[in-house]
Amino acid sequence: MLVALKRKAGEALLVGADIAGMVLSVSGAAVVAFLGKVMFAVVLLAVALGFFLRLSGRRKLVPPPFVPGWTRPAAGLLSILEVAVLTEATDMPVRFHQPGFEPWHWGLVVVALLVAYALNMRIFAALRGRSRVVTTQP
Repeated sequence: MLVALKRKAGEALLVGADIAGMVLSVSGAAVVAFLGKVMFAVVLLAVALGFFLRLSGRRKLVPPPFVPGWTRPAAGLLSILEVAVLTEATDMPVRFHQPGFEPWHWGLVVVALLVAYALNMRIFAALRGRSRVVTTQP
């Protein structure tokens, strides 16, 4: 009698575990879908907040400062030299005959050139701004 009772209790426990597993497996998809929608809403809220802050922080358009003609070629030449040194220093294969060459390496080189050019232009603009400071002597 006790053995039969234990067997029935074990079967009932297994049936309960099966039912709980089915309920959890069905509800898991719903929970994942709900959390996905919540995360999507958070991302959209962040994008909307970014647009709002960007538009609300707009200032009057000020004409860009005069940039001397020598700064663009100088920044271009300096960025080419910097990227060439960086490429050789890291031993990145950018020549077709080098072992390990991949075409996307040239994409990295182009991105590095653009970033270096932009930074060099900012540096030249900052240097030009400092050189125009007028000091008055008492």
